[in-house]
Amino acid sequence: MSSSSFNAEEHKKMLRSYFNGQGFQRWASIYGDDKLSSVRNTVRQGHAVMMDKAFDWLQQLGLPKGATVLDAGCGTGLFSIRLAKAGYKVKSVDIASQMVDKAKEEATKQGVQKNIEFEVNTIESVSGTYDAVVCFDVLIHYPAEGFAQAFRNLSSLTKGSVIFTYAPYNNILALQHWLGGYFPKKERRTTIQMIRDEEMQKAMATAGMKVKSREKISWGFYHTMLMNSSHR
Repeated sequence: MSSSSFNAEEHKKMLRSYFNGQGFQRWASIYGDDKLSSVRNTVRQGHAVMMDKAFDWLQQLGLPKGATVLDAGCGTGLFSIRLAKAGYKVKSVDIASQMVDKAKEEATKQGVQKNIEFEVNTIESVSGTYDAVVCFDVLIHYPAEGFAQAFRNLSSLTKGSVIFTYAPYNNILALQHWLGGYFPKKERRTTIQMIRDEEMQKAMATAGMKVKSREKISWGFYHTMLMNSSHR
Protein backbone atom coordinates (compact mmCIF):
# COMPACT_ATOMS: atom_id res chain seq x y z
CA MET A 1 0.00 0.00 0.00
CA SER A 2 1.60 3.26 -1.04
CA SER A 3 0.81 6.62 0.49
CA SER A 4 -0.63 7.83 -2.82
CA SER A 5 -3.30 5.12 -2.67
CA PHE A 6 -3.95 5.39 1.07
CA ASN A 7 -7.63 5.20 2.00
CA ALA A 8 -8.06 5.95 5.70
CA GLU A 9 -11.48 4.35 6.08
CA GLU A 10 -10.51 1.17 4.26
CA HIS A 11 -7.33 0.95 6.30
CA LYS A 12 -9.23 1.25 9.58
CA LYS A 13 -11.70 -1.36 8.40
CA MET A 14 -8.86 -3.76 7.60
CA LEU A 15 -7.14 -3.25 10.96
CA ARG A 16 -10.40 -3.59 12.89
CA SER A 17 -11.22 -6.84 11.11
CA TYR A 18 -7.76 -8.31 11.63
CA PHE A 19 -7.38 -7.39 15.31
CA ASN A 20 -10.89 -8.57 16.14
CA GLY A 21 -10.19 -11.91 14.49
CA GLN A 22 -7.02 -13.76 13.63
CA GLY A 23 -4.83 -10.96 14.94
CA PHE A 24 -6.46 -11.06 18.35
CA GLN A 25 -5.69 -14.75 18.74
CA ARG A 26 -2.09 -14.31 17.61
CA TRP A 27 -1.24 -11.27 19.68
CA ALA A 28 -3.14 -12.30 22.80
CA SER A 29 -1.03 -15.45 22.71
CA ILE A 30 2.22 -13.51 22.26
CA TYR A 31 1.32 -10.98 24.97
CA GLY A 32 0.15 -13.72 27.32
CA ASP A 33 1.73 -16.82 28.86
CA ASP A 34 1.06 -19.37 26.12
CA LYS A 35 3.86 -21.62 24.95
CA LEU A 36 5.19 -20.16 21.69
CA SER A 37 7.23 -21.21 18.71
CA SER A 38 10.82 -19.98 18.61
CA VAL A 39 9.85 -17.26 16.10
CA ARG A 40 6.99 -15.88 18.17
CA ASN A 41 8.99 -16.17 21.37
CA THR A 42 11.57 -13.71 20.02
CA VAL A 43 8.71 -11.28 19.33
CA ARG A 44 7.49 -11.65 22.92
CA GLN A 45 10.98 -11.10 24.30
CA GLY A 46 11.69 -8.11 22.08
CA HIS A 47 8.36 -6.54 22.99
CA ALA A 48 9.16 -6.92 26.69
CA VAL A 49 12.56 -5.24 26.23
CA MET A 50 10.88 -2.36 24.40
CA MET A 51 8.26 -1.88 27.14
CA ASP A 52 10.91 -1.84 29.86
CA LYS A 53 12.82 0.92 28.08
CA ALA A 54 9.65 2.89 27.34
CA PHE A 55 8.58 2.68 30.97
CA ASP A 56 12.00 3.96 32.08
CA TRP A 57 11.65 6.92 29.71
CA LEU A 58 8.17 7.69 31.00
CA GLN A 59 9.36 7.59 34.61
CA GLN A 60 12.18 9.98 33.71
CA LEU A 61 9.62 12.59 32.64
CA GLY A 62 8.98 13.21 36.33
CA LEU A 63 5.21 13.35 35.97
CA PRO A 64 3.28 13.81 39.23
CA LYS A 65 1.38 10.97 40.85
CA GLY A 66 -1.99 10.60 39.18
CA ALA A 67 -0.76 12.06 35.88
CA THR A 68 -2.84 11.06 32.86
CA VAL A 69 -1.39 8.85 30.14
CA LEU A 70 -3.04 7.81 26.90
CA ASP A 71 -2.14 4.28 25.80
CA ALA A 72 -3.10 4.49 22.13
CA GLY A 73 -3.48 1.01 20.71
CA CYS A 74 -3.43 -0.68 24.11
CA GLY A 75 -3.83 -4.24 22.84
CA THR A 76 -4.44 -6.63 25.72
CA GLY A 77 -3.48 -3.96 28.25
CA LEU A 78 0.06 -4.95 29.24
CA PHE A 79 1.45 -1.43 29.37
CA SER A 80 -1.79 0.16 30.61
CA ILE A 81 -1.82 -2.17 33.60
CA ARG A 82 1.82 -1.43 34.33
CA LEU A 83 1.07 2.29 34.24
CA ALA A 84 -1.94 1.92 36.51
CA LYS A 85 0.08 -0.05 39.04
CA ALA A 86 2.64 2.78 39.04
CA GLY A 87 -0.05 5.30 40.00
CA TYR A 88 -0.90 6.87 36.65
CA LYS A 89 -4.45 7.51 35.46
CA VAL A 90 -4.70 5.71 32.14
CA LYS A 91 -6.89 6.02 29.06
CA SER A 92 -6.63 2.75 27.12
CA VAL A 93 -7.81 2.85 23.53
CA ASP A 94 -7.81 0.19 20.83
CA ILE A 95 -9.49 -0.17 17.46
CA ALA A 96 -10.50 -3.75 18.30
CA SER A 97 -13.26 -4.39 20.80
CA GLN A 98 -11.82 -7.85 21.55
CA MET A 99 -8.53 -6.27 22.58
CA VAL A 100 -10.31 -3.78 24.84
CA ASP A 101 -12.41 -6.53 26.42
CA LYS A 102 -9.28 -8.57 27.11
CA ALA A 103 -7.51 -5.52 28.57
CA LYS A 104 -10.49 -4.88 30.88
CA GLU A 105 -10.46 -8.51 31.98
CA GLU A 106 -6.75 -8.43 32.78
CA ALA A 107 -7.00 -5.08 34.60
CA THR A 108 -9.82 -6.44 36.75
CA LYS A 109 -7.81 -9.57 37.57
CA GLN A 110 -4.93 -7.39 38.73
CA GLY A 111 -7.10 -4.94 40.65
CA VAL A 112 -6.30 -1.76 38.73
CA GLN A 113 -9.46 -1.33 36.66
CA LYS A 114 -10.45 1.79 38.62
CA ASN A 115 -7.33 3.57 37.35
CA ILE A 116 -8.03 2.81 33.69
CA GLU A 117 -10.67 4.19 31.35
CA PHE A 118 -11.25 1.94 28.35
CA GLU A 119 -12.49 2.96 24.94
CA VAL A 120 -12.88 1.31 21.54
CA ASN A 121 -11.57 3.91 19.11
CA THR A 122 -8.88 4.59 16.54
CA ILE A 123 -5.64 6.44 17.16
CA GLU A 124 -6.73 8.93 14.49
CA SER A 125 -10.00 9.75 16.29
CA VAL A 126 -9.24 9.46 20.00
CA SER A 127 -9.57 12.79 21.81
CA GLY A 128 -8.82 14.35 25.19
CA THR A 129 -5.88 15.98 26.95
CA TYR A 130 -3.14 13.95 28.62
CA ASP A 131 0.17 14.52 30.38
CA ALA A 132 1.82 12.00 28.05
CA VAL A 133 0.90 9.69 25.18
CA VAL A 134 2.32 6.26 24.40
CA CYS A 135 1.72 4.23 21.24
CA PHE A 136 3.54 0.93 20.80
CA ASP A 137 3.60 -1.42 17.81
CA VAL A 138 0.61 0.30 16.25
CA LEU A 139 2.04 2.93 13.91
CA ILE A 140 4.04 0.12 12.29
CA HIS A 141 0.80 -0.84 10.53
CA TYR A 142 0.43 2.60 8.88
CA PRO A 143 1.99 3.67 5.57
CA ALA A 144 3.60 7.12 5.49
CA GLU A 145 0.46 9.18 4.84
CA GLY A 146 -1.60 7.35 7.46
CA PHE A 147 1.31 7.47 9.89
CA ALA A 148 1.52 11.26 9.56
CA GLN A 149 -2.22 11.69 10.13
CA ALA A 150 -2.30 9.46 13.19
CA PHE A 151 0.87 10.92 14.70
CA ARG A 152 -0.42 14.45 14.24
CA ASN A 153 -3.56 13.59 16.20
CA LEU A 154 -1.66 11.87 19.01
CA SER A 155 0.71 14.83 19.31
CA SER A 156 -2.21 17.25 19.61
CA LEU A 157 -3.49 15.43 22.70
CA THR A 158 -0.60 16.35 24.98
CA LYS A 159 1.74 19.23 25.75
CA GLY A 160 4.20 16.62 26.96
CA SER A 161 5.93 13.65 25.37
CA VAL A 162 4.73 11.14 22.81
CA ILE A 163 6.64 7.87 23.24
CA PHE A 164 6.08 5.53 20.32
CA THR A 165 7.51 2.85 18.08
CA TYR A 166 7.81 2.72 14.33
CA ALA A 167 9.62 0.64 11.71
CA PRO A 168 12.40 2.61 10.01
CA TYR A 169 13.11 1.51 6.47
CA ASN A 170 16.19 -0.53 5.72
CA ASN A 171 16.95 -3.07 3.04
CA ILE A 172 17.69 -5.97 5.37
CA LEU A 173 14.36 -5.68 7.15
CA ALA A 174 12.58 -5.28 3.83
CA LEU A 175 14.09 -8.57 2.73
CA GLN A 176 13.25 -10.24 6.04
CA HIS A 177 9.60 -9.23 5.79
CA TRP A 178 9.51 -10.42 2.18
CA LEU A 179 10.91 -13.78 3.28
CA GLY A 180 8.32 -13.84 6.05
CA GLY A 181 5.70 -14.31 3.37
CA TYR A 182 7.05 -17.82 2.92
CA PHE A 183 6.62 -18.78 6.56
CA PRO A 184 3.70 -21.02 7.53
CA LYS A 185 0.59 -18.87 7.85
CA LYS A 186 0.42 -19.33 11.61
CA GLU A 187 3.88 -17.74 11.96
CA ARG A 188 3.29 -14.69 9.78
CA ARG A 189 2.89 -11.20 11.14
CA THR A 190 0.73 -8.51 9.66
CA THR A 191 2.35 -6.38 6.99
CA ILE A 192 4.85 -3.97 8.52
CA GLN A 193 4.91 -0.52 6.96
CA MET A 194 8.46 0.81 7.07
CA ILE A 195 8.90 4.58 7.17
CA ARG A 196 11.81 6.28 5.42
CA ASP A 197 13.82 8.94 7.26
CA GLU A 198 12.50 11.80 5.13
CA GLU A 199 8.92 10.67 5.75
CA MET A 200 9.50 10.55 9.49
CA GLN A 201 11.09 14.01 9.49
CA LYS A 202 8.12 15.39 7.56
CA ALA A 203 5.61 13.80 9.94
CA MET A 204 7.47 15.17 12.98
CA ALA A 205 7.69 18.66 11.48
CA THR A 206 4.00 18.72 10.53
CA ALA A 207 3.04 17.71 14.07
CA GLY A 208 5.39 20.30 15.58
CA MET A 209 7.44 17.63 17.36
CA LYS A 210 11.14 16.92 17.83
CA VAL A 211 13.07 13.81 18.83
CA LYS A 212 14.32 13.74 22.43
CA SER A 213 15.76 10.23 22.30
CA ARG A 214 15.58 7.06 20.28
CA GLU A 215 16.68 3.46 20.69
CA LYS A 216 16.67 0.59 18.22
CA ILE A 217 15.24 -2.63 19.64
CA SER A 218 16.21 -5.81 17.77
CA TRP A 219 15.49 -9.23 19.16
CA GLY A 220 15.16 -12.14 16.77
CA PHE A 221 12.15 -11.35 14.60
CA TYR A 222 11.21 -8.27 16.63
CA HIS A 223 12.63 -5.04 15.20
CA THR A 224 11.44 -1.56 16.04
CA MET A 225 12.63 1.97 16.75
CA LEU A 226 11.51 3.38 20.09
CA MET A 227 11.17 7.15 20.03
CA ASN A 228 10.64 9.79 22.70
CA SER A 229 9.35 13.01 21.13
CA SER A 230 8.30 16.37 22.51
CA HIS A 231 6.88 19.63 21.19
CA ARG A 232 9.26 22.08 19.58
